[in-house]
Amino acid sequence: MSTSETTVVVHNPPRRRRRSKEQPPLMRIVLLGSSVSENSLVGNFILGRAAFDSEAPPDVVERVGGRLKDRDVMIINSPQLLQTNISDHQITHTVRECVHLSDPGPHVILLLLKHEPCSAEDQERVEKVLLSFSEQVYQHTMVLTTQETTETSDVLQNIIQKCANRHFSLQRSSSPDDLLQMFEDIVKMNDGRHMVCAEASQYYFIIFIFIYSSFTYNYCINKFR
Repeated sequence: MSTSETTVVVHNPPRRRRRSKEQPPLMRIVLLGSSVSENSLVGNFILGRAAFDSEAPPDVVERVGGRLKDRDVMIINSPQLLQTNISDHQITHTVRECVHLSDPGPHVILLLLKHEPCSAEDQERVEKVLLSFSEQVYQHTMVLTTQETTETSDVLQNIIQKCANRHFSLQRSSSPDDLLQMFEDIVKMNDGRHMVCAEASQYYFIIFIFIYSSFTYNYCINKFR
């Protein structure tokens, strides 16, 4: 498989009975990381089942649905976007796939980072990926770490601060309900609105220009025929 391409795998959740008016709508979560095994661990933790394969190729973007308490959730898992060797073309292509699979937009961006020493270049790469989604990305983003430590690097702390200090440390005693509550807080802070993604905006702008150009061309042809 070419490293410049991204494979999309969609797992449709099983059919459930019709949702009542009191039940909250589907929550769409984009999980970003640099490790297939860690992304799978977190995705499976949220859904409470082995939904993601820890040995899947890193350039596969998966969408899996499930239910957590009284909330239907959809996780879009991209374990390659934060890798150090990813190209600008791969970033653009993979972000586009994540946006497509989370249409009309994600409610939460879950950023899976490590405590190990990070450089300013690492922070720039993370911020570049995030801003590829939207200028409002930090309003919807939280950081999750899986390593137990008593210290947090300055770079990691800077990123956490940009995410309004939203940070969840996944421990043995952690519960999916605790993480869900943080997701709910993000949704509530944004008044239930999903993130408007830059890739989606560009797509609709291009469609608009195409339609407008076609209309103008046909109008001129008919007028001067």
